[in-house]
Formats: sequence, structure tokens, C-alpha cells
Amino acid sequence: MTQAQIQLQNALTTTFLANMVFLNEYDNELYQRVENLSRMIETGEYQERYELEFVMENGDFDVFDKVTNSYLYGKNPKETNDKLINRVDFSSSNTILNIEDFFKKYEYSPSIDLSKENVGEYDSLLQKNMQEFSTVLNDYLDNPLKKYKSIEKFVFFGVLTGRHIAKIAQKVDAQAYMVFEKNLEIFRLSLFTVDYTILGQKGVIFSIMDDTIQVENKIIQFLELSRFLNYSIKYCDVGEYVKDYANLFVVITASIRSSLYSYLRYIYVYLNRTTKYIEDAYDFLLLNSIKKSFDTLLDIPVLYLAAGPSLDENIKWIEENQDRFFIVTIGSVYKKLLNNGIKVDLVTTLDEQKWLERRQFPETIVEQTDKNTVFLASTLTHEKILKRLNNKNLTLFEVFSSFFEERDIIDGFSIGEVTLHLLLQLNIKNIYMIGLDLSLNQKTGDTHSSEAGSGTRKVDLKSKNENNILEDRKTVLKVKGNKESFVSTIPIFYSSIKSVENKIKDKPKYTKIYNLSSSGAFFEGTIPKDISKIDIEKFVKIDKDRLDFKKQLKRFTKNSLDLEEKDAYREKIAILENEIKIYLEELKNSEHKTYEEFKQILINFLYFIKDFDYSLFIIFFKYYEIVLPYLSYHFNDLRLNQEYKKVLKIKGVFISQITLLIDDYILCIKRVV
Repeated sequence: MTQAQIQLQNALTTTFLANMVFLNEYDNELYQRVENLSRMIETGEYQERYELEFVMENGDFDVFDKVTNSYLYGKNPKETNDKLINRVDFSSSNTILNIEDFFKKYEYSPSIDLSKENVGEYDSLLQKNMQEFSTVLNDYLDNPLKKYKSIEKFVFFGVLTGRHIAKIAQKVDAQAYMVFEKNLEIFRLSLFTVDYTILGQKGVIFSIMDDTIQVENKIIQFLELSRFLNYSIKYCDVGEYVKDYANLFVVITASIRSSLYSYLRYIYVYLNRTTKYIEDAYDFLLLNSIKKSFDTLLDIPVLYLAAGPSLDENIKWIEENQDRFFIVTIGSVYKKLLNNGIKVDLVTTLDEQKWLERRQFPETIVEQTDKNTVFLASTLTHEKILKRLNNKNLTLFEVFSSFFEERDIIDGFSIGEVTLHLLLQLNIKNIYMIGLDLSLNQKTGDTHSSEAGSGTRKVDLKSKNENNILEDRKTVLKVKGNKESFVSTIPIFYSSIKSVENKIKDKPKYTKIYNLSSSGAFFEGTIPKDISKIDIEKFVKIDKDRLDFKKQLKRFTKNSLDLEEKDAYREKIAILENEIKIYLEELKNSEHKTYEEFKQILINFLYFIKDFDYSLFIIFFKYYEIVLPYLSYHFNDLRLNQEYKKVLKIKGVFISQITLLIDDYILCIKRVV
């Protein structure tokens, strides 16, 4: 071995050891995996597939694949790395843009009539509000030649030798990094050739040869880190073999958009209706008390039936064995179950649109309701539905936040995961699920079971997303299946899958959830089970009259606020009408020379509101998550001019819109005091 080779080997070893010290402190789980792989290589338990090789004529490292007898860089690593480095710039190319379409230029202004109570009306109002910002800035997201002043977040999709990483990091100097690599052995080789501590100085999340669940969780962790910086995420990818990572990253980024349930729907539907229903003295469920001492269903097997395609496959089995389970379903399939001779013990609904009253709860169906059936309706539910069910053992539950000082709140993207969340509060040992598929019918592409009250759509299972345009209800994704390796789903279901898993993660240890769906998605924390292998004879028949679920549940309800709770809201109203309004007026008259200065004041105000009133914080947070990404995108421009004047303009729009939200919030909470 020549002196030069010895020096090179020493340098590689030094870099590797320094990286291992870094990983040991920074990501110990990854450190342990690399350490274990190194040990297995040394003992001969693992035969290396890849070798690091220095290409003399090229002056850089390549990776030789002993299986394919080929070089990953084609023996030209320097040129490849130089291309990767040069491809990363401050333009809008290779960027995951996460800004709502409401800021784009529209030829016509939408008509708005909130009295119709349609979801589309709130989207129209949202578009109108956001257009106020894009109009005063004259920026409609149509500048393809944008040059950023700075890069906030950066992702490396794939590593190989990693020789491009340090130079790119020095070039972009991002606030946070994420690194993906499919192969642990390749990542281990990169520890010899790149100093990863440069990423650790700012903050980095590694996802190295993780399973899908781990990858998803780490992407969410990265996105939760300084969420307001997610508006524009630059990336570098080393080839097609990491495309799955990029696709998943885009899907998850879209799944946490605040516009999925906007601040306008939160205040004008949820808070508006919740306060009205408190004023009307409906019974409200007290989840904290239930979780502490409700035991009626502890040893009763619960069969939860949702609206997925697998419901159709098992409807006969359900009908034959209905008396051996406490049966729970959602409003959209209640009619279907009754028409198939199945008695339901608990029905949940989250339906905010009035037309669903005719579709899901027609008078002819409600008249067939069993005397023991209980209805749990969210306070999002339209008043027409509540009036239809009011004399049918009806209880309401709050979502998002609580007026009854409840710590445990029910939430979710759809009634499917919301109902599961409710069941997990009822201290049940064994939950069996059919129809919570959150996947498509794998043969037909149907989204739901036949006759589902929410409607069934058909998705083209063969469609390919060649333009990389993500559509919530059309783009076909592959996810891990409950019984199959993979099943097809759509982005809106994917969001619900993640929501389900988050809820299951916090379930009581004694609770077991059996997923009986044959072609549904897999949920981490559930037990896939073949329905034919259930020994049904071991399930005793349940006397529903003796169980008296409705009476037991009634003990955990409340229909008005206590005097102390009312006093607390009166105090909040006084502060909002005085101190907060005065603060906003002072903000309006104050001077801010830069956007960054103004943005920091807005964020400080947001977190002051969080400590003051959590419901109002949610409204503001959802508002900020739509507005700030657009504003940050606009002001992060190398060619920005008249910054002071622009800050003055957006400040006027911001204060006007926030003041209106506060006024409407006060109108709502005055009802409950």
C-alpha cells in the first residue's frame, strides 16, 4: 500500500469514526443499526454487496455493486456529483411548493351565500379573503423565474456516496434538513466519505432503510418542525430509485394542509353550531369522566361497521351474528344495515350538510330505530339532523376543542376515524372492525360500499400520475394492506389512515383492535384477522335490554356550563373586546420595516392567544397556516422591492381579517354565558 493510499484510508476511517460519534449522540437508533451492520460484516454474518472504490482518473469515489457487476456512478462520480451540486440553486426548480391555490388569479369572483351552509360557500369566502393579499401584493403565484433569497428547508432523496451533500449544505445553508436512503449498507459507506455533522449543526432527520410507517412518521416529524417554513422545500434526488420517497413526501405534505378543514368552517360551522346547541340545552358527552370510570362495554365485544367496500362482502355474516356483538356504525350505512335486518346499538354522525338528513336519516328509517339505539352526533352536525334524532336517545360530542373544559377531544378527517376515536374513550377490551377500509374496492375502484349514504365514487385503478399533480379523490396511491401486501387508495383516505394510526397509538394497553377487512388498508397497532377464523360460538348472546347502554351513558352528560365556566368566558370576552382590540390598533399604527420583523410579531401574538384561549388559537393557527406560507413565499425573493410599503399593505389586510374573526368569535361565545 502506497503512502497516498494509507493517508486516504486514514482519512476515510477518521471521517467514519467522527460520523459514528455524531450519530451516537444525535440519532442513537440509527447509530445502533450501523454499528450492528459493521459487526456482522466483520464476523462474516453479512456479505457486503457494495464496495467503496476510489476512481483515480476521476478523483472521486464510486460504489461497486458486486451483484450486478456495475458502478452506481458509472465510474464517473465527479461529473455526477458536480451535476447534483450545480442543479441545486435558489430558483423555483426542484421545489415542493406548499401554498394554497386560493392565491392564484381567478377570472371571476365567486358568489358567496353562507346561509346555504354548503362547504363550497366557505371555500368561496376563503378564496375572497386570500385574494385580498394577492391583490395588494400583485402576486398570483405565476412567476416561474423566481429567485429565493434563502432556502428554509432542504431534503436529500438518496445518498449514494454522499459526496454532494456537504457542498450543497454549504451552498443553501437551510434551517433544517432531511436525508432519505433506501439501503443501510450504502448509507454506511457514505459515513466514510461525507461529514454529516454539517447537517446536524442546523438540524437533520435521517430516514435510512425504514419501513413505510417509519418513513411516514419521520416525514411528519420534519414537517412539524417549524411548520410555517414548509411553504417551499427544496430537494436533491439521486435517481429514480428514490422516487417513492418523493411521492410519499408530497402526499403527506398535502395531507396536513389547514384548508382541509379551514378556519372559516371551524368558526362558522363548528363554533357557531356548538354554541347554539349549548344554548339549546342538548346533552353533551363528558369524555374525561367517561375515560375514568365508564365500564359498561369493558367485556362486551364491539363490532364497528363503517362504509368501506368490505362491508358488502360480510353483510350476511354480520346479520347472522349481530346478537353476539354490541354493534356500532356510522350514519352513512345505518339505513343499509336496517334494510338488511341488522339492529344497531350506537350510531355516530359528523354530517354538517343539511342534505344528508334526507339521505341518511329519512323519517321512514328513523321510525324503525330500536328503543336501545343511541345516537352520538358531533356538534358539526346540521341542526335538521339533530331535530330528526332529538327524541331518539341523542347525545352530542365536541370536536377540535371543548367548552366544557374537556381535556380529551375527538377529531379526525372523517367519521370513520372519529368513531374509532370515540370507541377508544369507552374503555372497550375488544373492537372488531369491518368497513373501515380507507382503500378502494380493489376490483372496481369504488370508494365505499353500495348504498352508502355519503355516496360512492369510482376511481380509475389504472390511472398513472404522470404529471405529478396530486388530486385528493383521484390520484391512486399504494399503501400497505390489512391482508394484502399493498392496496390502492387515494390521498384523502391516506390522511385518514394516518389519523387512525395516531389515535390507536394512544389506546389503552388492554384494548385489542381486530381488523376484519379483506382488502382494506393496514393500521399500525391493529390485528389483521380472517373473519372465517373467528370462533363465533365462544361469543355469548348479549341481552341489550339488561345492558342498558343509553342509561349508563346518560350519567356522563351535561347540558349547560357551570357558573365558573360562564364567568371564565365572560372574562375572555372582556379581554377580547378591550386589551386585544387595543393591541391590534397599536399594531396597526406601529412601524415594521421588514417582513421578517412583522412575521415574528404575528407569531408571538399567535402563541399569546394559545395561552389565553385555545379555541381562538385553533382559528388563528389555521388562518396563519394558509396566509403565512404565501406571504413568506412572496417576500423570500431576491428581486423584492418596496418591502416597507408591502408590509404596510399586508398588515392592513391581516388586522382587518383578524378583527372580523374576533368579532364573530365573540358573537358565538356570548351565547353560552
